[in-house]
Amino acid sequence: MNKTTKKTTTKAKPGTHVWLMATVRGGCRRIENLGWKRLAKLYYAAKPGSAIRKAIGAEARRCGY
Repeated sequence: MNKTTKKTTTKAKPGTHVWLMATVRGGCRRIENLGWKRLAKLYYAAKPGSAIRKAIGAEARRCGY
C-alpha cells in the first residue's frame, strides 16, 4: 500500500500580521480588501510600534490618507 504525503499548512490567526499580509484567492493581500472600519479595529487593538500598525499605516499612506 502506497502512502500519500500530506502537505501541512499552518493557519494564521485572524488579526495577526501574517494573516493581514497573506494573499487571498484574488491574488491581492487582505489588507487591500478590508474596509477602513475593520482596519481601524485591528490598528487600535495592536500595540504601538507593532508590525500590524506599521503595515496599516503604510497602506493608508499608499491610498493617500
